[in-house]
Amino acid sequence: MPSQAANIGSQVRTLRLAVGLTQAELAENAGISERTISDLERGLRGTIYPATARRLAAALDIAGDQLADFLSDARGGDAARAPAPAIAQLPSDQRARLPVPLTRLLGRESEVATVLELITDPGARLVTLVGPGGIGKTRLAIAVAATAQVDFPGGTFFVSLSDTDDPDMVLPLIATALGLPTVLGDVHSVLARRLGEGRTLVMLDTLEHLVTAAPAIARLLEAAPELTMLATSRSALHLRGEHEVPVMPLPVGRTADEESAPAPAVELFLERAAAVAPGFDAATIELVADICTRVDGVPLAIELAAARIKFISVGELQKQLQHRLEPLVGGARDLPARQRTMRGTHDWSYALLGADEMRLFRSLAAFRGGFGTEAAETISGLAEPASVTDVMDPLSVLVDSNLVVLEPGATGEGRHRLLDITREYAVERSVAAGEFDALRRRHADYFLARAERAEPELRGRDQQQWHARLLEDEGNFRAALTWALEVGQGEIALRFAGALWMFWRWAGMFAEGRAWLDAALAAGYDCPLEVRCQGFWGAGWLAFHAGDYRRTGELGEEMLRLLAGRDDALLGRNALTLVGSAALAGGRNEAAVAAYGEALSLCAGLGTSWHLATSQLNLGTAELQAGRGTEARGHFESARVIYEELGDQHFTARVLIQLGYSALSMGQPAKAAIQIERAMELVAGLSDGWSIAEGLEAVAAMQSHTDPRLAAQLGGAAERLRERIDMRPHPSDARINKAHLERARGQMPGNAFEDSWNEGRRMALESAVGLALKAESNTNL
Repeated sequence: MPSQAANIGSQVRTLRLAVGLTQAELAENAGISERTISDLERGLRGTIYPATARRLAAALDIAGDQLADFLSDARGGDAARAPAPAIAQLPSDQRARLPVPLTRLLGRESEVATVLELITDPGARLVTLVGPGGIGKTRLAIAVAATAQVDFPGGTFFVSLSDTDDPDMVLPLIATALGLPTVLGDVHSVLARRLGEGRTLVMLDTLEHLVTAAPAIARLLEAAPELTMLATSRSALHLRGEHEVPVMPLPVGRTADEESAPAPAVELFLERAAAVAPGFDAATIELVADICTRVDGVPLAIELAAARIKFISVGELQKQLQHRLEPLVGGARDLPARQRTMRGTHDWSYALLGADEMRLFRSLAAFRGGFGTEAAETISGLAEPASVTDVMDPLSVLVDSNLVVLEPGATGEGRHRLLDITREYAVERSVAAGEFDALRRRHADYFLARAERAEPELRGRDQQQWHARLLEDEGNFRAALTWALEVGQGEIALRFAGALWMFWRWAGMFAEGRAWLDAALAAGYDCPLEVRCQGFWGAGWLAFHAGDYRRTGELGEEMLRLLAGRDDALLGRNALTLVGSAALAGGRNEAAVAAYGEALSLCAGLGTSWHLATSQLNLGTAELQAGRGTEARGHFESARVIYEELGDQHFTARVLIQLGYSALSMGQPAKAAIQIERAMELVAGLSDGWSIAEGLEAVAAMQSHTDPRLAAQLGGAAERLRERIDMRPHPSDARINKAHLERARGQMPGNAFEDSWNEGRRMALESAVGLALKAESNTNL
């Protein structure tokens, strides 16, 4: 039993008894399950989720320095034990986390209280914040969701819908954000099962262009009574049970008390102006109030206006708005007044730009989600030889003018983006200038080159950084693929899909990836053979990981048919690999050995490569299944040397696990422990659920010899993780693991195995990995 588990558990028990509470009473006061309290006090859990720890601290009246120590111990931050493993965030966790605003929310105290009261009421399960673009719906919703997290033990998830125009993608995007399997045509039932596990809050941001998805949202709410949805939209969904909350402009006028704080709209202007002009003189508050009145108190319009203080005085700004906005607000009478105001404010901001800034702004209309400086430079054309303009100068002006938002990126580089309403305005300007079609083509060309550049890197030393970069551009890949299919560019679509399939596998986007590949293969039926075969290759593997082994074999056979008479070693090797993998999945071990062996022979002329290493790994796996452990070990060792040379940590870990399995099959548990321990250390730092699940299963197999209870716990934790990422185990691995887990079951009385398995399923991923690493370090075989 890890000392950390005993430490935090004993603390909870001591503090609970000190305040005179039973386990049931503490659980009720903290809003968590009694089983969680019991597991903690019995030492079954070594760490606690931060939100759970805070609820426990509040229920136990822990405060001050004692609170900091308690929260640290709950995280596993005890100096008396080894540091907790650094578990990299899974892609779904990265997507679903609530954004952290860089500025404070002003003037929305009453709205926050109103919405918070609604969403925490079990009877109000769909709350829609309604208002025009730029009014602050998203900012308000994020503040409410962040405050309400403690009330939703099932989790709080943020789902941005601004990157898609397809209403059918709403449920799959929710599933992807939750890290759930998204089998085509079955997303609803998968979501309903997951969302039935506890009170869960899902924030759907920017829903107005997808309102035809409302019936699907209604069905999901009916099927998942523990689910609450908080949506932002310019129009209501018009569903039964929907609670609409209009988001109004910020108040502009001052109260009767002249000594009171400025009105919220004025305070927002003052704060934003001071951020861009530290010496800003707030003494001109009457002029500021007039400016806020002219833009109707709309927060985005106020921010656009305040950004100009860096360049001009308040008085000059007031004059510009007086002469510029009045005719604009008075026009476009088919639009609501505040939407006319936003259009007028954008018109005014755009008119103040120089020619290069205007051109760059229009070009940014092609992006969905964020973008980097290089992408903006390439797609805008400002970096072309005929241009002497560096993109950073006009881009900085756009950031200073609040037309572009600068945010930190996952890889440490700055990322830019346009707010949705600003992007819509940029599209209008780009279309009017006759540029939009050409921009979308340049956008597709740029991101296709990026995807194809990344594809080999996903198998190399910097694979984690490339995964993170591709995840940042997920919206841009969707936009480019959509454009390619819309305009009949089948080859571009198929090249995209062929390059991105490994990323989709890693990111858990199986249903979406298979849908893109199927559409691209249909559109690119007359593409060059190499392009079609790359598409077949990706489609075959996504089918394999979804358990559709028949489809994998059919695609491999189709590749062989197309390649008949052609001398292409790599494509032939890929086709045979699909055929061999389908055979191995079906238990036809000798057929798999034959196909993999032929694939390895084709790799002989390709030099040292990832494909050569993987062919060695595949053949070794088939030999191990066929009962030839010595031959398997030779192939695994050859693969390991190449993977380590290439720096592919995922496949290095995978081949180490196979070496461990081969040692176990040959009655050498001590050798197996060495290999599996190295593999587990590697996977702990990968943001790759597949690798982590395989590591947990390998440790479980090894621990079945010495600690059957731990083996069952780790097996349960791996099963739960695989459900989250929709990644089935390789059938060959599953057969090995099943044999070892049955050994563990046979050593345990009654329902002890099932109880331990369920304990593992309830563990936090960090706790499960920590147990696996601790078990490895204590192994004495």
